[in-house]
Amino acid sequence: MSLFDPDAPPLDVEFTRAPTGRSARTLQRRTASGDGVVRVRAGAFTDAREWHATSSLERYRALIRAVVTTRSAPPVLCRESAAAIWGIPRLGRWPDAVHLADVGRTRPRSRNGVVWHQDRLEASEVVEIGGVFVTDLTRTLVDLARVTPFLGAVVSLDYGMRARVMLPTGGWVRGASRDELTERLECGASPRGRHGARTAIAFGDQASGSVGESLSRGQMHLLGFPAPRLQVRMPRPDGRDDIVDFDWPEFGLFGEFDGHGKYLRSEYTRGRAIADIVIAEKRREDRIRRRHRPFAVRWEWSIARRPRLLAQHLEEAGLPRVRHRARHFATGSTDARQANGGE
Repeated sequence: MSLFDPDAPPLDVEFTRAPTGRSARTLQRRTASGDGVVRVRAGAFTDAREWHATSSLERYRALIRAVVTTRSAPPVLCRESAAAIWGIPRLGRWPDAVHLADVGRTRPRSRNGVVWHQDRLEASEVVEIGGVFVTDLTRTLVDLARVTPFLGAVVSLDYGMRARVMLPTGGWVRGASRDELTERLECGASPRGRHGARTAIAFGDQASGSVGESLSRGQMHLLGFPAPRLQVRMPRPDGRDDIVDFDWPEFGLFGEFDGHGKYLRSEYTRGRAIADIVIAEKRREDRIRRRHRPFAVRWEWSIARRPRLLAQHLEEAGLPRVRHRARHFATGSTDARQANGGE
């Protein structure tokens, strides 16, 4: 199951303290014997088969629910935990700890899978989503940009900077603009990570169509390749448009990131068989090459995750490097190696 799969089924968590819950001893015995139960957290359990069948994100959301439900007062989620509730994507596995904001300035200890953060937080920066309190979208994105390596920050920012962001609970909210992100960053009390966050926010682009495209674009930047145009429309003879993920008109080249969702997720397949989708993609590429760009380059997760492979792939397609690799290339490479091969 992909780390990024938005269609992964959520987990039902059973709490032993709930009025209808089974006893802690019963569930602990079943967990110890491997009898189909996983302990999410003290007093919180879920079905083992469902646990292993869902995504890293849904397992993390189950952990968040367990922490929130078992606390005496409703906490405010921040950083990665707020991102999980917002549906903001990230590279790599989700953390094993739940991140909470110390809004009461009581300086609680970080322990038992809960990490507290003492960053200043205004009341206006807290919102409620599905009965859970989280930092608002702009604050969450800024916090992630301050503490996440470049590639991971770009993945989150590209998504959050879209004109509209879909909530996992349903409905849409307005995305965060570059100006809003920059203002929130510069007004923040802590200077930690501010320089890297400025770089990532300046690079963010709402036109990026997926996690894989954001990762690829970030890799290209770190590797020294020219910046592509994103989601470019190519007119067709029938009056409609073909849209390409990446375009370098000065080099007569366009590029496509082939994520698994294109062939597996219902919102893209629309009931078509994989073979029909592949044939349609081939015809689409031939159409673009005949009318607009003579050269095409395609890659998938196994290449996007590995900078050297992506560089080789692009150079073999005829795309030259226009500058040396970025100085923070090593950090970005580590970030990319943590990325999962799903979408």
